[in-house]
Amino acid sequence: MKVLLIYPPRENYIFGITPHVYIEADAGNYQPIGMLYIAACLEKLSGIEIKVLDAHTERYNHEDVKKIIGRFKPDIIGVYFSTYYLKDSLITVENAKNVSPKSYVVAGGPHVALYPKETIDVPSVDCVMVGESEESFSRLAELLASGKSKDIGSLDNVLTKESASNKAPSRGKVNDLDSLPFPARNMIDYKKYSSILTKKNPCTTVITSRGCPFKCYFCSNLESGQRVRYRSPINVVNELEQVIKDYNIYDFLFFDELFTSDKERTISICNEVLKRGLKIRWHCRSRVDVLDEEMVKVMKKAGCRLIQFGIETGNQRLQDVINKKLDLKKVKETVNMVSDYRIYTYADFMFGIPSETAEETRNTLEFAKSLKLDYVAFGMFHPIPGSVFYDQGIKESKFGDFWRDYVVDQAKVIEDHSWTRRDREKFHLIMADAYKKFYFRPGFMIRKLFRIDSLSQMIWQMKSAIRVFSNLILKRFK
Repeated sequence: MKVLLIYPPRENYIFGITPHVYIEADAGNYQPIGMLYIAACLEKLSGIEIKVLDAHTERYNHEDVKKIIGRFKPDIIGVYFSTYYLKDSLITVENAKNVSPKSYVVAGGPHVALYPKETIDVPSVDCVMVGESEESFSRLAELLASGKSKDIGSLDNVLTKESASNKAPSRGKVNDLDSLPFPARNMIDYKKYSSILTKKNPCTTVITSRGCPFKCYFCSNLESGQRVRYRSPINVVNELEQVIKDYNIYDFLFFDELFTSDKERTISICNEVLKRGLKIRWHCRSRVDVLDEEMVKVMKKAGCRLIQFGIETGNQRLQDVINKKLDLKKVKETVNMVSDYRIYTYADFMFGIPSETAEETRNTLEFAKSLKLDYVAFGMFHPIPGSVFYDQGIKESKFGDFWRDYVVDQAKVIEDHSWTRRDREKFHLIMADAYKKFYFRPGFMIRKLFRIDSLSQMIWQMKSAIRVFSNLILKRFK
């Protein structure tokens, strides 16, 4: 049996040309780690040949993907679905059925978790898998291999064409994360994965936990506000050591929603890295209110190079509105403390939060400028399905279920995805202006010169900045 897992090309961003597109284009490419987990589980089964196709990183277009499907002749095709690039996923499954009509097509990914019933209605999709699918995908392969395809619909997190219309698929979860094999990085060209923020490339992503204990109202993560499932420190460091041994990679991006949510575990991972003498560099995500100097000190010793903070707004009132509830005084103290330990600091902010005033928009930029930040990303707030704000907006008749309308019929173009449904262009201009005012400060530029630790990355960042800012200044977005 042959299985082909496809991360589709990314040619059709739902919102066209935006500041986000220019910035993301130069950020690098990250491994499709979810697919690599599934591939690693399938490898444990006998009689299965597996291929992972990351069309985005390989720069393949849809015609290229069709040719690969035709040559490989897979029995099962798994396709990643993202709402932001929904059209590309739909093209991929349609092409898959046209080229290989006998293939069993499986849809998965964040889009499917939000819209399982709408996805199974796509003619070229045979089944959808909601949530974590390492175990269910392996079970599906076993059922197909033994001629029991009719039993696939009985899997808890699966919908098929034959499933009852009232079936609500559960979200697949793996409770014992240590039981999973390490991602099958051998199935991709690992040298093609890089980040503009690492010291050296190639780099790789690692997930050490799943879930997030906090409940921010703008977040669509289906596991926000849920119990976090952790891998053990030994298991995590075993993976790091294997990656060094097999791929000679020393730069890691921890993609947990909140790597530092458990202080004792974070320190244990760092101590295990130090115990084994691993000379690695790594990035992680954190909240400012779960970090303290004891943690930062050992994180630095263990190779932490950058911490990314979701700060979102520089207004205390809006911190409560979005249910982030960060103390802005604590934000400044923690970010500056991390910077003083020579760890790069990165922060995310957004403009256009519900009830935000023009003065509060300006405050957010000024607050960002007041922090010791090496990198900052500005975005526009928009209500997304699965978030508290999206449900609130529909309930208060501020807008209809416009995301679902688009999912069902792509002819219904989303003209504006801001909270007010009329301010998209205004906030794009605000974002472009914020980037210029933050990064073009003489004091910031001098600070960056004194914090360079990689000449090659500095050159990449400078070239990227020229491309991004030329587009932002000329406002080549719509």
